[in-house]
Amino acid sequence: MKDTLFERLLDYFQINKEQYEQLIAPVSIDSFARGRSFKDMDKAVNLVKESIKNNELIFVYGDYDADGIMSTSIVVKSLLNLGVIPKFYIPNRYNDGYGINMNKAQEIVEMGVKLVITVDNGISANEPIAYLKDKGVKVLVIDHHTVPEEIPNADVIIHPTYSEFGETASSAGFTSFMFSWALLSKFDKYLSTLAAISLITDMMPLKEYNRDFLRLVFKNYVDGEFYSIDLLKEGAPFDENTIGMKIGPKINALGRLIDDDSINYIVHYFVTGNKEKMDKLSRWIVSTNEQRKEESKNTSDYSSQINEDDKAIILLTDSKEGLIGLIANNICSTYQKPTIVFTEEKEEGVIKGSCRAPEGFNVVDAFNSCKDVILTSGGHALAGGCSIYKKDFDKFKELFAIYVNDNPIFVVDHKTLPLGLTEINKENYDLIQSFAPFGEGWRAPSFLLSHIKTASLTFSRGGEHLISYIGQGVKIVGFGFSKEKTLQYDYIDVEGKLKELVYRGMVSIEFNVKNLYKSGK
Repeated sequence: MKDTLFERLLDYFQINKEQYEQLIAPVSIDSFARGRSFKDMDKAVNLVKESIKNNELIFVYGDYDADGIMSTSIVVKSLLNLGVIPKFYIPNRYNDGYGINMNKAQEIVEMGVKLVITVDNGISANEPIAYLKDKGVKVLVIDHHTVPEEIPNADVIIHPTYSEFGETASSAGFTSFMFSWALLSKFDKYLSTLAAISLITDMMPLKEYNRDFLRLVFKNYVDGEFYSIDLLKEGAPFDENTIGMKIGPKINALGRLIDDDSINYIVHYFVTGNKEKMDKLSRWIVSTNEQRKEESKNTSDYSSQINEDDKAIILLTDSKEGLIGLIANNICSTYQKPTIVFTEEKEEGVIKGSCRAPEGFNVVDAFNSCKDVILTSGGHALAGGCSIYKKDFDKFKELFAIYVNDNPIFVVDHKTLPLGLTEINKENYDLIQSFAPFGEGWRAPSFLLSHIKTASLTFSRGGEHLISYIGQGVKIVGFGFSKEKTLQYDYIDVEGKLKELVYRGMVSIEFNVKNLYKSGK
């Protein structure tokens, strides 16, 4: 074992002291902007400003997940800040599907729109964009999805990698924010919080500019400043954990369950300045999320259909389309295998699937290997969606299995770090947090307390939970780890993470137990 926790953390993240110093270097608006730019950003800004100057009707076409909603809200709010009232649309998952389509393109033309801005979609919308252009409508695409071989004939495309901002994938919300920064000629703090939400909810790798941006936003966030965000985070600190556990699920629940145009109210929630309106809409958001939780419970157990010997898990279910991503994610997390959950689509004979995969797999490449039977597809390395004819389900499974066999997953080992009981303190908690924010590609470390004598531990009054104080303001907490279960061993190893709690100005540190095992010593 390395002598110090700091050395163990450097080893875990595979960086040296010099790289650590760069990692924690202060980030400011000026330092973040320095040396970073999107190709054609000036062209995109001029396109929009020209439309504003000519009093042209502008239409923002978004997407129904949290990234798409954040992107739409950022662009709409930016235009409102310039005195422009744009039209906007969050598509309905069940009626519109993903991305701008021909029906909506025709409606947009009939409305007299002169500029369409697609956000979190558009990079593959060749036919609808060709139609818009043919009808004299200008098109700005702000997207982050995989760039196809043939790109649409848009006036301008702003995309993290296509526009040469950098090699690290980023979210559409982040890309939309960078556009808003250029359009408004200022860093809008509120819009930056929406972009931060998109980075976490769309599982973007937390490195380079993504990480720096989050550090900047989190550092600048002040409770009480942005009412819409405060309502969603329920008193928790604005950080990656709160976005992932509290804010993101509420926003995503709308796209999963709502099957009419009322989903567009979510954009009003994020762009209005009316607290009474936000209060009303927040109750609707929370209620929808509670419904999502309830319906997910009823569709989460598919163990009887799963063959653990298969290298990929592919199921055909009767679940609601908006929930299949959650089910796929749960199964993938449990079995650590690429998982696709299909369900019937409204179009007869067509089924739609949502895929989740462990690190070391590429969903987009896997879909490409099945292109002979895929009708539509899209996504990122670890998550995506596709549609196929139901009659081709077995053929799809066969092709997907061939790809998995030919491309074995290199399992990423998220090892635990050894930790001594005396190392659980505020100073070391702060040291660990200096490596934050944590997330995709930069996971928070788990720690292992070794050879703990169970007779020295204490439990809740009913013996249902492990709650053991090991020092002033320091305790081990294991909910669901009962006295009966724990005391069957004389010594245990305990895996978990550190958490800081603040109550009435008093700070305490908890070691939250994830697993415990009979000690091997």
